[in-house]
Amino acid sequence: MKPFASRRIGTAHVVALSRHGGLSAPPYDTLNVAQYVGDNPENVAGNIDLVRRELDANDIAVMNAEHGTRVLVVTVGGDVAPADGLMTQTPGLALLALAADCVPVALVDTHAQRIAVFHAGWKGVLANIAHSTVEQMVAHGSHSQHITAVIGPSICHMCYEVSEERTALFEATLPEAIHDSRHLNLVAGVTHSLEEYGVTVDVIPGCTLENDDLFSYRRNPTTGRGGIAVVMSKVDP
Repeated sequence: MKPFASRRIGTAHVVALSRHGGLSAPPYDTLNVAQYVGDNPENVAGNIDLVRRELDANDIAVMNAEHGTRVLVVTVGGDVAPADGLMTQTPGLALLALAADCVPVALVDTHAQRIAVFHAGWKGVLANIAHSTVEQMVAHGSHSQHITAVIGPSICHMCYEVSEERTALFEATLPEAIHDSRHLNLVAGVTHSLEEYGVTVDVIPGCTLENDDLFSYRRNPTTGRGGIAVVMSKVDP
């Protein structure tokens, strides 16, 4: 596979996925990691395994997003029950958050050897899935100041045009996500929510709609899904 970008944070490895280097045929070409879009299931399974091998992980848990604030603790790989956040303390178990315009985020606490991911569309940003995921990590012993968040590519504020009615939903709760009356900046909203908790934020630049190296639902509704994946190594490198 061919990552779009990667980050090393202590013993953790974070990879933002491109759409290249996989097994899927058009229109899912080629590194589609979502089983629900109509792609050949064997190709999807092969693509997910390519991500696992890129991370040198023992197994990989794949998110099944529902555009809410549910965060699950996982200890084994495979498809996970519907949720928009996953957390693990299991070394060698990778977590994969899917996205194709929404905001995919990986969280790393190297002090507590704990990782998480979440998926944030406009509903998740408004409902504050960022807070829910950080709170799950804190509930299990993390300190928010020890957490680093890596935000993967998503649709940018210039491309994400919405109705004025949708923008108005953010005015009272998260105005930081409003670019103007017809555009939302989901990355700014997520960043603000994370920084409120004292989380360090690293944004990987890239607009999914503008960059053909990334999957975009708005560019083509019949397409695959990319996202972000993270693993905490079993031993120090």
